[in-house]
Amino acid sequence: MERKYEGCFLLRADIPEEEISKEVAFIEEKISGSGAKIVRKELWGKKHLAYPIKKKSEAIYYLFYFNASPETMLIAEPQMRRRENILRYLFLQRKRFPEGQKEENTNARTESE
Repeated sequence: MERKYEGCFLLRADIPEEEISKEVAFIEEKISGSGAKIVRKELWGKKHLAYPIKKKSEAIYYLFYFNASPETMLIAEPQMRRRENILRYLFLQRKRFPEGQKEENTNARTESE
């Protein structure tokens, strides 16, 4: 039975752009290689961390939405733990994926009295 998952990854901010793309490719390979289907991925960019993680104060946030079986998660998760450039990761089970960004209502009424 497939379920919907969200995976948030914090990558080291001090690595070059080529290394970031290699880490993203590794994450995609491990998720999709174990039978999951990636629906969407988002780069949130470099953010300041609330507290240091592995002596780093900044990280690059990357978000993945994918469909997978629970067995797939058991295979993929330990492989993320071994990566030096992945500071943290979190997998969450979702009931549904979030919609795209909502547009602002341009037809809003303004009262001028």
